[in-house]
Amino acid sequence: MSEKTNERINIALFGRAGYGKSSIANMLVQRDIHRNNNIFPISDGASGIPTNIHGYITETYQVFDTVGFGEPPSHNISHNKAVNEIRNYFSNCEIPLNYIFYVHKKGRITEEDIKMFKIFKEIFEWGKTNIIILITHTKPEWVENTRNLDLLRKDFGNYPVIPVDFPGTDEDEDDNIHKNKRLRSLQRLENKLTELSYEAIKLEVLSSNQMSERKFSKVINILPVAGTAYQLISSGVYYKLDKPNNAKERFKSGVQKVALDVAFMGASAGVVALCSKTSSKAVPLVQLFFKNFLKK
Repeated sequence: MSEKTNERINIALFGRAGYGKSSIANMLVQRDIHRNNNIFPISDGASGIPTNIHGYITETYQVFDTVGFGEPPSHNISHNKAVNEIRNYFSNCEIPLNYIFYVHKKGRITEEDIKMFKIFKEIFEWGKTNIIILITHTKPEWVENTRNLDLLRKDFGNYPVIPVDFPGTDEDEDDNIHKNKRLRSLQRLENKLTELSYEAIKLEVLSSNQMSERKFSKVINILPVAGTAYQLISSGVYYKLDKPNNAKERFKSGVQKVALDVAFMGASAGVVALCSKTSSKAVPLVQLFFKNFLKK
């Protein structure tokens, strides 16, 4: 529990498939990783489980394990499907998150890794203050190495970095050795979270439909009058959808467009034309696209 508020800590895990998200989720909710029957199914590195988003609640945590980024189109959950599923799920999620974990496996950071992290940041553009990088299969000394830390920050940004090491156990191995290692790593993780003690934030994620609408808005924004009306009306729609940051962006864009429209059309004549043309032409167009795109 959070020492400040004694409230449950909400965590969501994201990252590429097979990098250790589910192992971390299991350690948080069941305090260990079992050979079988874990709460969160664990990938063997070849299969792409989980194939959907799972949540689980304990007295201390509410944890969301998500589909992995970067899978090919032939996979059950391709990269594009995973991105859309994550967007649609967390666009409607009412649960504020204390920590947004991005999970990366120890090793060289590739261009594909950088691309996946960029997509992750775009999804959670309004939640960057609560992002934490978890590096799996590693000890604290690896992250404490200045060169490794500098490379991580160069490619991923200046976010807190926490190492975790939760090895599984084969049938012919002594589970106590690995269990003790997992528990020590879990304790270090929880100590760091206590030190950071992030307040929970309400997510503001655009769904896949709303992302399509955003692309359309950039096209129509070029048009005088109609573009202005679209931005201003969409601002109100996003406020209604409880997405205030997106609403503010649209409102600001619309106000800037009003000034440009008036200057382009001529002061007084421009104001009159702006009002008349907006009501007769722009509003039906705006309503049409909102009907199709701005769905929760």
